[in-house]
Amino acid sequence: MTTTTVDAFTTSADGTRIAYDLTGPLPGPVPAVVVVDGVLAHRLPVTLAVASELADRVTTLRYDRRGRGGSGDTPPYSVDREVDDIAALLQVTGPAVLLGISSGVFLALRAAADLGAVVTGVLCYEPTYDVASGEPPVDPRMIAGVEACIEVDDPGSAVELFLDVVGMPCRIVPRMRASSSWADLEAIAPTIAYDGRVLAGVALGRRALMGRWDLITQPVLVIDGAASAAPVAAAAQSLAAALPAARRVTLPGHGTDVPPGAMAEAVAGFLGVSP
Repeated sequence: MTTTTVDAFTTSADGTRIAYDLTGPLPGPVPAVVVVDGVLAHRLPVTLAVASELADRVTTLRYDRRGRGGSGDTPPYSVDREVDDIAALLQVTGPAVLLGISSGVFLALRAAADLGAVVTGVLCYEPTYDVASGEPPVDPRMIAGVEACIEVDDPGSAVELFLDVVGMPCRIVPRMRASSSWADLEAIAPTIAYDGRVLAGVALGRRALMGRWDLITQPVLVIDGAASAAPVAAAAQSLAAALPAARRVTLPGHGTDVPPGAMAEAVAGFLGVSP
């Protein structure tokens, strides 16, 4: 078996080209993981580090969700199309575990409910929504407000609006705007509303995920950090309690920025491979 990282593309059901990289034994009879990023993220350095930690035992696929990085985008947006993207990626890996991060947790769970046995399990790292809270799943500004900014070609304001939604202190925003990464955030600003629609679909609509928990029969591991904020812990606990085949693990001494080694160990344990 050869351990390597390759960049490639696949095509989703609606013709959208989806960019991904693949790290691990290629080919080889080993478990596979597909990483589903959260809002304003794509192929983060930490997930590459995790993939590298596991490279001799696990094949890890990281991809750019539609509208991000090297992937295309085909309007109109729908969560179903994002599930189709994951289905296309699973044709590359074969049956695989989905590793959802932040808001990506709920896209991964939606895919598990929709796609069935080809999703062999779901790792949920720091979900963003307390499903037992009774509160709306998403601030409407994350959808309508962001889309209004994009319509008038003002992606910077869309990013600022999202930062306000998540409670970023106003004094920090000018420094972020001056950073080299701000242009990258503006480039994928339209996708903020995509994550808003993923979150809205947890509790709202005819196919609300909350009404379909029983379809997620795959093993699920909900992960949070002992040093994470209290709302994150509440969200992790509520999600683990809601899902029929879920358990929760809290990583001691870590918060949202968990070291790659600790995350790799959690993934390896879930997959049943040596750490």
